[in-house]
Amino acid sequence: MTTKELEYLNDTLKGEQVIIKKYQDYSQSIQNPQLKAVCTDLVQKHQDHYSQLIQQLNS
Repeated sequence: MTTKELEYLNDTLKGEQVIIKKYQDYSQSIQNPQLKAVCTDLVQKHQDHYSQLIQQLNS
């Protein structure tokens, strides 16, 4: 992998971490159960995406 590709992946991983944190914060502060569920689902999807990226880097 080139340095540029590794930098891109690093930026993508950092972005996923920011998104995960934001949706976690939203899901804790939202009172509406439907919106809370949407945020919780989005946290899981982005955590899965983050894990997939890490797996690709480790393979």
